[in-house]
Amino acid sequence: MKRYVKWLTLSLSLVVLASMVSACGGKNTNNGASETGSANPQKVDKKTYKWFVARGVDSPPAVTVKEIADEFSRTHPEFELVLEGTGDRPSYLQKLRTLIASNEMPAMFDTDPDAYASKLVEQGKLVDMKKLLEELGKYEDFRPVALQYQQFADGSMYTFPLEYGIEVFWYNIKMFKDLGLEPPKTFDEFMEVAEKLKQSGVTPIAVDGKDKWPVLRYLAYKPFRMTGNDFIENVKQGKASFKDPAGMEGIKFVHDLGTKGYFQQGFTATDYTAARDLYLSGKAGMYYMGSWETMNFVNDKVSAEMKDNIGFFRLPMMEGATTADNDYFINSGIGVAFNQETFDDTMKEFVKFLLEQYPKAYTEKGQFSPFNYSLDQEQGMPELFYKIQDEIAKSGNVFAVPWDTRLDPATNELLGNELNALALGAHTPEEFAELMDQAIKENAPKYFK
Repeated sequence: MKRYVKWLTLSLSLVVLASMVSACGGKNTNNGASETGSANPQKVDKKTYKWFVARGVDSPPAVTVKEIADEFSRTHPEFELVLEGTGDRPSYLQKLRTLIASNEMPAMFDTDPDAYASKLVEQGKLVDMKKLLEELGKYEDFRPVALQYQQFADGSMYTFPLEYGIEVFWYNIKMFKDLGLEPPKTFDEFMEVAEKLKQSGVTPIAVDGKDKWPVLRYLAYKPFRMTGNDFIENVKQGKASFKDPAGMEGIKFVHDLGTKGYFQQGFTATDYTAARDLYLSGKAGMYYMGSWETMNFVNDKVSAEMKDNIGFFRLPMMEGATTADNDYFINSGIGVAFNQETFDDTMKEFVKFLLEQYPKAYTEKGQFSPFNYSLDQEQGMPELFYKIQDEIAKSGNVFAVPWDTRLDPATNELLGNELNALALGAHTPEEFAELMDQAIKENAPKYFK
């Protein structure tokens, strides 16, 4: 009997010890990808990949990718994609750089082909997306401009696009008609329209000043018409000056728009949504933004009267322009980069699956795809959608590059901070030009050789 009790006691001890060992699971995180182990043979080790999103986790591209990722995980149960986003674009960029500096680069993240991304490429941190798309046989499936927009000046490409759109001036058709106004075709006509709108008691232009890049677009309009992208490509390296004719035309344009009161009062504190709502409420005559807003203009939150009175016109022309009227800001949005360290076979399989599923899934949400994919009238989209789709088909092959994707980070930050001050009259055009030239002189050599 005593032997039986001793044997039983020993057996129970071993069972308890085995239970304690099997309960000790672990979770290791490595640069955006993590693996979770388990002693249960029925469970699959999960690899969690983080996508740090600049465009909002509830934006159509992010929602579409997440839906496709969830579908992919049904046949690849080890795969899980987790999205994380933060605030406005400046906040996003600051946090992204903090994560990377702390050796916590996400598996996927949004970035433009700017000077900062170029440094990451030099350090071997990013996956060569041009090479990958060609390897997967998907490079030719994209619209040419969509991929050109993602490329660095040397033609290399380390991001791929999820969006595609043209940027236009949206205007209130009824408001223009009541005031006897026509959509302006030149910058002189544009200023005349803005003045007449102001005299009628309406805000001429709704603009998002908080995120800075929408005001920066206005600085780039005239230089693009005068030189294409030559001015920004040269000035970023100090080979041209903001005091040059193209630079001064852009600076004076922003100064005039602001000091003449053509932007709404308090525009520097107005965010993206508030600027759009100002236009959609009928309190502003014009609003410059991309075609990605199309479905927001026809949803249930917009009044029936406003839906019937949304029109658009292209970037105005000017005397001596070197670009055509159908050349303007055409882009494929901020791109997606992949962490070279965490880009394993599972992630590669996911990217292949994503490229196959994305065009149809994204376009059917009322968006415009970076792929050669479009919808016909039988698919029942709002009329405004088809008008923009037709306009995209008419757009040229020369597109304006956003300046914030070309300037070095320090100069870009200064430009964003001081541009609103220029529009408020805190700087004269000459003072602003000098300020920017000095910034280029101090900062550009660190990024451009």
